[in-house]
Amino acid sequence: MKVLLLSSAGKALDNSPMWRALANHVELELHFLDKAQQRDLKGWFSNIEIGKYDRIVLDLMFKHVHRQSRWLKSLPNLVLYEEDAYLNYMPGSKWLGMFSAFYRKLPAVRVITTGAWVAECLKAQKVDAHFVPKGFDGQRLFDRKVADRDIFLGFVGRLGSSAYAQRQQLLSSLAEVEPIQLLRTQHPDEYPELLNRIRCFISADIGLKEYMAKNFEAMACGCLLIARRQGDGEEQALGLIDGQNVLLYEDLHELRQRIEWVRQNASQAMDIASAGREWVLANNEYARLAMNVLTIIREPLMRVSTAPRTWWKCW
Repeated sequence: MKVLLLSSAGKALDNSPMWRALANHVELELHFLDKAQQRDLKGWFSNIEIGKYDRIVLDLMFKHVHRQSRWLKSLPNLVLYEEDAYLNYMPGSKWLGMFSAFYRKLPAVRVITTGAWVAECLKAQKVDAHFVPKGFDGQRLFDRKVADRDIFLGFVGRLGSSAYAQRQQLLSSLAEVEPIQLLRTQHPDEYPELLNRIRCFISADIGLKEYMAKNFEAMACGCLLIARRQGDGEEQALGLIDGQNVLLYEDLHELRQRIEWVRQNASQAMDIASAGREWVLANNEYARLAMNVLTIIREPLMRVSTAPRTWWKCW
């Protein structure tokens, strides 16, 4: 299979190892497009012999491509890989409903999304949607077997965006009663080092309906993940089991109970962290996810039914 894959240059979440792993299984031509190139796909494709590819996969920024549906509709064998489609269903998001509206203009497109619930919602809207979770680069993010992790509770990441307002509120409330460190890094090399100092990574993906990559990155580095439960089958789709490979909570009160349990059961908590690390190594490392993508893009592409779409399920 010959695949043309276009990805965004300079992405904050670098998933290029997944695409390079895919190259071990298909004849892959990989290009990284800057902002201007993404905004003018017709121009970029002007010198490309489109017909020689069995699949054309776009891993590009939605904000740059969503106005190009008229031209994209002409591309054969098109697959879109999208990590942000959860914004289609997030109340208050400026992208509310825009992803599904875009996909409706591309009736033959196949969509790979990183949320199981999101994929089901898109299917309910007659989109040929498939689920492959977010992941991590195992060559960069791994457990360095640090003898003494000196940060008991930690979070590393952005809090300023409006999309993360609920995350900021919960973590700020937790910081008033627990010794959590809310951290940022200035250089990519600092991130794996910092994760290897954290015993318990506090995840607060609230209102997103899927697990962000930081969850899997933290688990890969040996942190015990204490995560906000997403529900609607997301944990089952990922294989996350409360008390076995992760600790889950619903609200601040239950989160504090989980933290106190860790204090009282340090050995069991370490066992859960170890099980979590083994789980994500087997299921969320980019080389593994590349195989999931391969299975999906190999399936024959089919035009989506023109039967009436259902909307109520996911709004």
